[in-house]
Amino acid sequence: MGYSKQIYARAAEILRQRREQAETQALVRRAQVLQKCPEIEKIERQMAQTGLAAVRAIGAGDKAEEVIRALAVRNLELQEKRRTLLAQNGFPANCLQPAYACPICSDTGSVDGHACACYEKLLRELAYQELAQESPLKLSDFDSFRLDLYATVPDSNGLIPREEMEAILQLCKNYAATFSDESGSLFLYGKTGLGKTHLSLAIAAAVIEKGYGVVYGSAQNLLGKLEKEHFGKAPDTDTESLLTDCDLLILDDLGAEYTTGFTRAAVYNIVNTRLLCARPTILNSNLDFKELETKYSDRVSSRILGSYTVLHFVGGDMRIRLR
Repeated sequence: MGYSKQIYARAAEILRQRREQAETQALVRRAQVLQKCPEIEKIERQMAQTGLAAVRAIGAGDKAEEVIRALAVRNLELQEKRRTLLAQNGFPANCLQPAYACPICSDTGSVDGHACACYEKLLRELAYQELAQESPLKLSDFDSFRLDLYATVPDSNGLIPREEMEAILQLCKNYAATFSDESGSLFLYGKTGLGKTHLSLAIAAAVIEKGYGVVYGSAQNLLGKLEKEHFGKAPDTDTESLLTDCDLLILDDLGAEYTTGFTRAAVYNIVNTRLLCARPTILNSNLDFKELETKYSDRVSSRILGSYTVLHFVGGDMRIRLR
């Protein structure tokens, strides 16, 4: 997966800060240990001397193996003596070593010439943040969803908006609370201003809080980014992989984007790939299924209708009521 130069630079800086912090803290702990137990420094000098002696012994001919074995035993005795002194003075055995965030790569991001898993995870997290940086995730939560703005009298279809939306709110809460890699997908549709974006943002915030990688964005922005990258008009970031591989993709206002042959194909690819990989997706749209089929083809609409939990938002425009 490719990323922008800015993401690689930010990841490198974060790793540098992690290393620096761990090593600085180790120096502080070392000073505290030596102040309380100065004999540790003498033991470590002796350990260093045995190490140098082992290197010199390599050229000692037939006796080299015997000398190196004796030095190794001596080094182990010194290590044990150091551990004992540390324990007697109330220090853990590893207190002199830097406590790196990733003990596998020591916060370098590389293991044996290959990218460490912690580095790959960091790159994904930064990429998710970059994609979602324009989304107001902190502005919406479940507690601020206003059921009192929905009518309590039946609409033209005989539905009572407040009751319908109360059921949808509870379903969305349960979805967020129980979210996992095995969660299903949701299709939220209805007229504008009925709370689709609000509840999607609330789910996104809750799922992010659980530690999952969430990509949230408007269909217009994300599909536009895909199209620019495809035709070489934007930095070579693999947005397509981010959209298909993230733990949860939330595509807001599907259908509001300018439709081209590319965007139709992109929507189908995203929907189909995530279904095949069983990755949860939330789609929001003002379009009903007939309009969805007209805009994207029955291949898209049939997959959504057959595999997503469909939530039909009803009522009057909340934003008008709030004003």
